[in-house]
Amino acid sequence: MKLRRIALAMATLAALLAPIACDSAGPASTQASGGTLTVKIGAIPSIDYGVIKVGEAQGFFAKQGVQVEITNVDSGPNVVTGVVAGQYDLGWTGYAPVLLAVAAGNSDLKLVSNIGLWGKKGDNGGIFVRKDSGITSLTGLAGKKVATNAPRSVLTLTLLAAVAKAGGDPSAIELVTLPFAQIAKAVADKQVDAGVTVEPHQSKGLTQFPDLTDLGDIPAEVLEPGSPSGVVYAKKDLSGDRKTAIDRFQTAIKEALTYADSHPDEVKAAGAPLAGLSAADAAALPDVDYRSEVTADQIAPLVTLMKQYGWVKNDIDLASFVGP
Repeated sequence: MKLRRIALAMATLAALLAPIACDSAGPASTQASGGTLTVKIGAIPSIDYGVIKVGEAQGFFAKQGVQVEITNVDSGPNVVTGVVAGQYDLGWTGYAPVLLAVAAGNSDLKLVSNIGLWGKKGDNGGIFVRKDSGITSLTGLAGKKVATNAPRSVLTLTLLAAVAKAGGDPSAIELVTLPFAQIAKAVADKQVDAGVTVEPHQSKGLTQFPDLTDLGDIPAEVLEPGSPSGVVYAKKDLSGDRKTAIDRFQTAIKEALTYADSHPDEVKAAGAPLAGLSAADAAALPDVDYRSEVTADQIAPLVTLMKQYGWVKNDIDLASFVGP
């Protein structure tokens, strides 16, 4: 199974090799030598970092005069907070955290680029359960402790919707927030009954803890294949070098995504060490559909789910978020 934007997962900082610089908090876009601008991205680590690597290898970012630094962050909401505070120029997460921020009044956030699309059933992630747990279907999660990376992530949202679709009671699920890297062990150690996961942690967890099994692909139960899954966003009210850096990045990432979509093996090979996967494990993952373009109508079903479960009360101005 593979990570689809949201997913994103925690990787070892030391594995984040040049030319992507993994940095801690600091000032945003700075002028580098030769007129190159540096753009700082807060992101949840994933194999999709490979898009940046292959884009750099192909010269797309250098051609635009922009250098990328990625800071690993443990959750989507923390990425959004960093963007709003000016800690990062850009955020790279699933759609739920940034849409929740827009709904809460941060209307100055805007989409810079879509990243990928949700795939067919079996390609998007899963749910760890112990083989001896007696949980054999989504309805069996009612009344159980289920680990998730954030209480209001797209994985949590699709979990609730999928359980309801299967005839279970999502309100009876006790959500436990844990970093992706800790979820498999928590399930294996019986600290929780189940755990929502994504790659690379799904493959790692099933290998490291043979008593675990996968209950199924949750996003695919409620989201159509081809729905937008990952997004890069920024603040609207930027000026000077910061705005210039983001404009340059937007042009470069569009080229990188187009190249990545037709060269999936290169992306997986480049992203494997950044996500903590072996080359063989990365190569075995299904291919990701990479797309830079997205419309408000494509995002709308996710907002409908957010309203259904009380995450937002009013419609979100998606046209303003997506922009022209």
